[in-house]
Amino acid sequence: MAGTNRPLSRTRKIETKEALFRARKRILKHLVLGFLRQEGLLRTADALLEEAALSSEYQLCDNIDLDIILQDYCSYYLIRFNKQPQFLRQVQPVAVKPPVRRPQTRKAHLEERRFQILEGGEKERDPHDLPSTFTITQLIKEGGDRETTATAIEAKPLSGFLSHLTPEMRQLAELVYQDIIRPSNVSWNDVKGLSAAKSLLMEAIVYPVRHPEVFTGVLSPWRGVLLHGPPGAGKTLLARAAAGLARCALLNAPVSTLVNKWRGDSEKIVKVLFDMAAYYAPSIIFMDEAESVTGRARGAEHEASRRLRAQLLAEADGVAARDATVLLLANSNAPWDIDPAMLRRLEKRIYIPLPDTNTREELFEKFLSSDTVLLCAEVDFRELASKTEGYSGSEIKLVCKEALMTAVRKMLPNMQGKGWADRKDRVSLSDIMTAIEKTKPVSKNLARRHEQWQSEMGCS
Repeated sequence: MAGTNRPLSRTRKIETKEALFRARKRILKHLVLGFLRQEGLLRTADALLEEAALSSEYQLCDNIDLDIILQDYCSYYLIRFNKQPQFLRQVQPVAVKPPVRRPQTRKAHLEERRFQILEGGEKERDPHDLPSTFTITQLIKEGGDRETTATAIEAKPLSGFLSHLTPEMRQLAELVYQDIIRPSNVSWNDVKGLSAAKSLLMEAIVYPVRHPEVFTGVLSPWRGVLLHGPPGAGKTLLARAAAGLARCALLNAPVSTLVNKWRGDSEKIVKVLFDMAAYYAPSIIFMDEAESVTGRARGAEHEASRRLRAQLLAEADGVAARDATVLLLANSNAPWDIDPAMLRRLEKRIYIPLPDTNTREELFEKFLSSDTVLLCAEVDFRELASKTEGYSGSEIKLVCKEALMTAVRKMLPNMQGKGWADRKDRVSLSDIMTAIEKTKPVSKNLARRHEQWQSEMGCS
């Protein structure tokens, strides 16, 4: 009969219990994950998300919270047992037995007799004798520096910054915290050429952090730096290298984070961004494609864009007094579109040119001199550099990638099984020249306009 409820089999009952057990474990993990994010313990939440292999398939309901569940359980326990439940208990310290002292030897007894007995019964040890135990607090290599110390991001927890914020501002702070760029292994050696730009960035970023006692008064650190130049010239790479060398916190400010659909949230995000930068000082606020946010005011401009630009100008000008080293580092491919009020706050405006012949030669040598690449003897890096006049660093990398892909295309139809990870790609001069013909530079025509703007508006 259709309406008859048949009893479950033993196997079906076991499967049902296991499904309920797995669902309960999953719910507990998501409850803990939500509580960690609510308290600002984002690193712990990321570690739990990775170790527990939690996916975005499930999320907590809006009316479910671990704190509320705990309060409901306490109320239920109090009604049923007329007392509060006990969740924690104090751990008794483990008594450490004193070490058993060995009998004093004759040599130690003679050493003890060397001590001079002072008035009051105090003893003074011979200065040539060493203490029995000592603690090493820090080891510093001779001739080295202390650039390996932890940054403020690693030393300061986010909870200290979130403690004085409202719940609404906490959510925005967590959003900004996710865009912080962790210290990378990018150094000056990874940026080929650009010696003038490197020296200017050393003066504007690195030296004020290393020697703050020098940059005081009128010689205060720069508040803003603008890097402009053709696309692919290495502006973003320079910013990451400077932040890593100065051991600064690098706060990324993308348009996707700054612009919010809710009214007033964009201005709040900008304020939280600068407050968090001051909390993690010395820090750098990196704004890529600055002309998209700080562009010139247009006639039909939306009100939200004007309010966002006004808040950014107010924070960059330092209306709110902050006793911290915060630098606004902007990157632009079209500096002529930036609002003049923002240009005044970007006190250093540095031109990042296209690589010259020597730099292009170093780039070819860097990208093609690898253990997995076999170069023919007729390949001359100087000749390749002369053939790529007007190419940017990223376009030279694309040329090398296309040349290496020529050899891989021949192997792709016959690739079977494993063992291709240890292959060596053979690159000839004809492959590189063909790649140069296929890859056309897009930044060549923009270099002259950037040079003209630098001569009129630059400050380096």
